[in-house]
Amino acid sequence: MPDAKAPVEARPLDAGRFAELDQLIDQLISVIDDENALLATGMPASLAVTTGTKSNLAGIIEERLRALGAAGPISPDERAYLDERVGLVQSKARDNLSRLAGAIGASRRRIAAVVAAVRETGTAAAPAYGRTGNRIADMPSGRSSLLPDRLA
Repeated sequence: MPDAKAPVEARPLDAGRFAELDQLIDQLISVIDDENALLATGMPASLAVTTGTKSNLAGIIEERLRALGAAGPISPDERAYLDERVGLVQSKARDNLSRLAGAIGASRRRIAAVVAAVRETGTAAAPAYGRTGNRIADMPSGRSSLLPDRLA
């Protein structure tokens, strides 16, 4: 796969007709690469800034591709070039989705571990109280009950 930031040697395209689209694709690839680098370092999955940027760029690229199709015929060489560029974006996006899924899983595991620790610490350190406000530990049976203390 060619590097997104390196210029393609032989561009069979009319530079003016495809220049903006090429620039947008390069920007999207750069954002995806930056996000993947952050995710690889263990950054949490909540990267809202990059998510919005990716969505906006993808939407603009889609509009430009539709406009190109509506503007007239595209040569086989131009189609092959665009297919290659779009394929590169799709490949990077698949890798990004995989990394995001891993980061989301890691975030969920972190949250579950914190919740479990808080529950464990909270139940061990804090006394439990019955419905009337008496501490459950002071009750004769030592068991907790949802019934009022006089009935337990």
